[in-house]
Order: sequence, then structure tokens, then C-alpha cells
Amino acid sequence: MFFRAYGYSLKRSIRQKYQIFWCLLFPIILGTLFKVSFGDVNETEMTFHQITVAYIEQEGAQQEFEALLEQLEEENELVEVVPVKDMDKAKQLLEDGEVEGIYENGEEIVLTVKEEEVAQSILESIQEQYEQALRTMTNVGMKNPQGIQAAHESLEKQWDYLEDSNISNRKMDNMTNYFYALIAMNCLYGCFLGVGCAKEFKANLSDLAARRVAASTNRFIILLGEVTAQITAQFVCCTLGACYLKYALKIDLGDQTARMLLVILLGSSIGVMLGLFVGSIGRLEDGVKDGLCVGVSMLCSFLAGLMIGNMYRVVEQNAPIINRINPAALIVNAFYSLNIYEDYTRYNQCIINLLIITVVLGVASYLVVRRERYASI
Repeated sequence: MFFRAYGYSLKRSIRQKYQIFWCLLFPIILGTLFKVSFGDVNETEMTFHQITVAYIEQEGAQQEFEALLEQLEEENELVEVVPVKDMDKAKQLLEDGEVEGIYENGEEIVLTVKEEEVAQSILESIQEQYEQALRTMTNVGMKNPQGIQAAHESLEKQWDYLEDSNISNRKMDNMTNYFYALIAMNCLYGCFLGVGCAKEFKANLSDLAARRVAASTNRFIILLGEVTAQITAQFVCCTLGACYLKYALKIDLGDQTARMLLVILLGSSIGVMLGLFVGSIGRLEDGVKDGLCVGVSMLCSFLAGLMIGNMYRVVEQNAPIINRINPAALIVNAFYSLNIYEDYTRYNQCIINLLIITVVLGVASYLVVRRERYASI
């Protein structure tokens, strides 16, 4: 019965032109418009390399910070320090684009940057970790001098982590994040399929559902077949959309195909489960449910950077918890991690969060549907 429900549901999905447009054609059209709009900007690529930073030593300079920069330059090859005597010269280098930022080492560490990009965020991260380590050592020294050695070893492990997480040497297009967000939106558009699936499972909304309720077949096996078929259809649509971006529009999405497909599969599952949950709750009109799905998916995509490129970073700085529960942001971050980092720590974290969201939405939908009983049909 599962495979029969799966096959019939898959055939119905292919025949629904409305859903095919939103789940397949609309993302392709939007991706084409992105490519045309970005034009030459899309050709400006950024290669990850040592980050050049001007360094000014002032009165009361902290030797520990200077030693840290030397280590990051000589051992990690993360930064390239350019010693400068005065601020005017450093500002001129920054204005000419010869350095990414300016460190002023005095009683306090001051970082000056011209714009907010990846290199600047790394410089900011270095400063924050140094100041955090300095505060930790100061507090330990005042309250528990015997724990200085243990604290020092713990901090060394943190810097080892920085070394192990070195970025890769592959080229990264500034505009690629928009296409990542577009794929995320495409995945979440699976909510339309989910709403349709819920409608065909509620006896008060469709004749097909009424016949299913009256039949002796286990309803939840049928529901499982329906949901699996919708996820399959959405996964195929998203994969075709991603292939169009990669091979027709020549967008560099990376070469780790298997891991990319896993992200798309989980994103498609979340989209369908979201629609199933919205379609199962209450007695709202179909238009209202579709409107809720569009609103939620577009809000998630907006926060992931579909309309404004640095929106993900803005959210990360002000409300990072949103990026941990926003499926669109997790999809974007997973793609980004695959193409930037040499290890899979951040990618695996994103996959785990996507799995948790999928399970939560699936269980919530099941609990809502299970409670429904009909006195008459």
C-alpha cells in the first residue's frame, strides 16, 4: 500500500501545473534574472589569501597581541602584517585597498576597517578572541593563581582550533550567496506540495480524503507514502534548478555534489513538512494557508540573504539564534561552509539542525493529524 500511495501521489504531483511552476519554473526564472542583473559584478571574484593588515604600535602596546599576530602570520599564514608608523599612512593604505584593516596596539586594541566583508570579520574575530583570552587570564590570575597553567592550556586548544579551521584556497564569488539563498527558497517552496498533501488527507476538504477515511486501509501508511512522494518531487525540482544554475548559468556552486544533494534533500523535506503542518492545523481557507506558506518561506529566505547579501551577517551579529533555527539560513550556511572551509564542522552542524527541524515538523504534523475524528462524512 505504501508504494501504491507513493506512485499515485508522484503522478499527481507531476500533473499539477500550478505547483510545477512555483517549485521548478519560478526559481529558474528568478535565477536567470539574478544572473542578468548582477552582470559584470558577478565576474568580480574574491580569492581567499593572507589578509593584509596595517599594524601601528602605540604607547603601552600589548606584547602578547604582537606575538599573536606574528604567530598567525608565520605559522598559520592567516594574516600579513604591514608595520606602519602613523595613522595617516595606515588610512592611506586602507583607502588604496592595500590593506584590509588597521590594528592599533596600545592600552586597548582598536581595529579600523573600511567595509564589512569576510576578511574584516576574520580580523574582528582575532581581536575578540584575544580580548576574551586576556580577560580570562586576568580573572584566573586574580581569583585562582594556581589555575593559570590550566587556563593557558585551555586557551592554547582554542587557538589550535583556529589553525585547524583554516579556510580553503578556492575562489569564492561575492554574488554566490544570492544563489545559495535562491536554492534555499526553492527548497522551502515545497510547502505548497505539503499543503496539497494535507488537503488530500482531510476528509472535510476533499473527496479523495473522504474515501480514504472510509476505507479500511491504515491512513498513516498512505500519509507516509504521500509525504515521501512529495519530498521526492520537490527534491527533483530543486536538483534540476541547482543544475540549471551550475551548468546553464555557470554559477560556481562547488564540486561536492553528494553533500550538496544531502542539503537539498533535507531542505526539500523541511519545505514539505512545513506545508503539511500548516495545511493540517485549523480550518483555514486554502488561500490563507498558501499565504502563510509564502510568508514564512519568503521571510526565512530574506533573513538568509535572498534580497540583501549581508543580511545573514546582520542577523548573526544581533540575533544569532535565528540563524540556528532558520532553515533557509542553515541551507545557505551549509553550502557556504562546503565551499570555504576545509573541514566539515560547520557543515555537519547545519545538517544536524536541519534534521532536527525536519523531525520536529514531522512529529508536530503527525500529532495534529492523529487527533482528527469525523462524526460523519
